[in-house]
Amino acid sequence: MLDNGLMMDKDDEEYENILILANMVEADLMERLLSEQDIPYYIRPWQDVSFDGIFVERKGYGWLMGRRADENIIRTIYKDRIQSRKLPNENNV
Repeated sequence: MLDNGLMMDKDDEEYENILILANMVEADLMERLLSEQDIPYYIRPWQDVSFDGIFVERKGYGWLMGRRADENIIRTIYKDRIQSRKLPNENNV
């Protein structure tokens, strides 16, 4: 992880924060969907044992990180396959 919040992959490509995942279910679904399309990604969860999950409750599950070149397709997949299936009273992240 670089100081500016970016991450580098093995091919020296920068991964940046693209969207916030609300929970582990969203993380699992996005992992499956992105893997099916061979889109590289990294899920950076906000888990800290010492705070007993307080960040997950307040901020969401964590960041979905990806290459800048893949940002639009990742956001489209999230919007079409995850966000569109949420109930009207659920928080949209």
